[in-house]
Amino acid sequence: LIDGFNPCNLFVLTFLLGLLISASNSRKKIYVVGFTFIFVIFVIYFIFMAAWLNIFKYLGFITPLRIGLGLIAIIAGAINCKELFAFRKGVTLMIQDQHRGPLLRRIDKMKDLIANGSIPTLIMASISLAAFASLVELPCTAGFPIIYTGILTGKMLESSFSYYLYLIFYNLVYVTPLLVIISIFGYTFKGKQISKRHMQIIKFIGGLIMILLGLILLINPSLIGIGFG
Repeated sequence: LIDGFNPCNLFVLTFLLGLLISASNSRKKIYVVGFTFIFVIFVIYFIFMAAWLNIFKYLGFITPLRIGLGLIAIIAGAINCKELFAFRKGVTLMIQDQHRGPLLRRIDKMKDLIANGSIPTLIMASISLAAFASLVELPCTAGFPIIYTGILTGKMLESSFSYYLYLIFYNLVYVTPLLVIISIFGYTFKGKQISKRHMQIIKFIGGLIMILLGLILLINPSLIGIGFG
């Protein structure tokens, strides 16, 4: 759920919603664009996590993997915590500057489609935008999914299908905040862009949790139900 309040996703979604409200007063179009965007994010991150799951299952949850995941969690967590004091300065896991401009231009190009385009055209444009956004957001959003998938590999579940059910569950919780935002926005036609301060606080909280998970993986993984490999 903490991962679902990811500032990168929230930035893109709230920017898109602001464009929607300025270009159209159609509740239907808001829901079509918003829910299509969220569905594509769900699918892409499920595929991303499924790929890591198979890599980790092939390797086995051995001690080097556990230590590696722990160190990645601590380093990524520290970088995210740094954003509270030095936002987007130095090493950062936010959307990279070279991708930020093209992403915003893609969103802006949707303005005419939102105002005059058909529903099928809007759906295709939303799919394209969500796919591009998901790729450029990977440095910002990949931390928790990789850590979660690695920890999941250390669990001895009854069947392979059970692992994928946990991935579906993770991604359903992950998109819940986005679904709530779209639903409220479509109902009230009111919203605002996520602020820099909000991004800093969210990154800091997520970073602290990452560091805690990393320390648990290194020192006492039994606290989260996995043993030493």
